[in-house]
Amino acid sequence: MKITTCLLLSLCFFSGSALALNVTLVAKADRGSKPTITGVTNLPDGIDLMITISRKESQYMAQDKVKVKAGTFRSAEFSQKGNALNPGKYTIEMSMPIAAVQPPNTWPVIGNDGAKLEGPLVKKNSFGGKVVEYKTSMVIGSGEASSERDNMAREQEQKDKHEWWLRSCTDTCRMTQGIAQKRGEAFNWDRCYYRCVADEPNMKSP
Repeated sequence: MKITTCLLLSLCFFSGSALALNVTLVAKADRGSKPTITGVTNLPDGIDLMITISRKESQYMAQDKVKVKAGTFRSAEFSQKGNALNPGKYTIEMSMPIAAVQPPNTWPVIGNDGAKLEGPLVKKNSFGGKVVEYKTSMVIGSGEASSERDNMAREQEQKDKHEWWLRSCTDTCRMTQGIAQKRGEAFNWDRCYYRCVADEPNMKSP
């Protein structure tokens, strides 16, 4: 009886272990100056991954969402507003969002809240489930890294963000004005706009 019980417990243990998915994921960038990120993984087909590529020196950051297909994935081209990326070292980060937003047909493999995911790439999120996080660095582009080009890119990025903020303030105040008019309330456009402008985050790099 004791032998049978031990055998059953052992079978349950190994069966549970066999159901775990030890996540593997490897990514690389092609050699172009407008690179795509490709890779392989044992995550099930249909899983959505978010790719983030960044370079602090040029204040560059862009993302692309990809889907695993036949154990592989491929991003769209990354560029600097349509232009080639500045040569240099970039950080590549990949993440698998929480299981709840993944296709239902992947849940039997990854488990509820990612419970079946195991390995060094698996992290616990703040909601108690499991997610996948991968990070590496790669040299992108041909030629030497240029601090002058990085500075130009950083200044342009700050300018674009500032212009976006001004447009957002205009849109916000226009919407607020419309609401005030419907309610028959007074509205001070200058107060709304310049208050919004004053709240602009500091876009400068530390």
